[in-house]
Amino acid sequence: MKKFCTGMLVLTLLLSFTGCSTETSTSTDASSSNLIYETTISPNEKYITKESDQVFYTIQVYQEKNGVKVASSSNSAFFQAMSYQVETSEPITKENINVQWQTLMGNTEDSKGDQFAVADVTISVQGKVISERKVSFIGKALDMATDAIENK
Repeated sequence: MKKFCTGMLVLTLLLSFTGCSTETSTSTDASSSNLIYETTISPNEKYITKESDQVFYTIQVYQEKNGVKVASSSNSAFFQAMSYQVETSEPITKENINVQWQTLMGNTEDSKGDQFAVADVTISVQGKVISERKVSFIGKALDMATDAIENK
């Protein structure tokens, strides 16, 4: 339990003092695909004092020949690139896509100590969910916290 609490403390501190890199890291090159949906949030916008510390998380969904590609991007130093494909013969529109932002604790309302870190991406066709996946924007921070716990 002590290791868990220490890990959560380290993770909270990392998230509280998250800095940004000058470049946005994107998980895929989707230039040959058709962008059908995009959403961007800033999880720390309400809690920073310097604009240069502002973090952005973006989810993009592209229509492809055999389905859709979901790609994530961020300017956070703790972002680990991720993309995945969902195969379907049905065309997907923005109305078929829902992204719900969640905190690490699973809340849909954020706070300074529990900021948004995960996008729950749901894709439906004709009212039926064909894909629901969580995209983490703090993968590197979790890896660092795990390493800190294991090395104690």
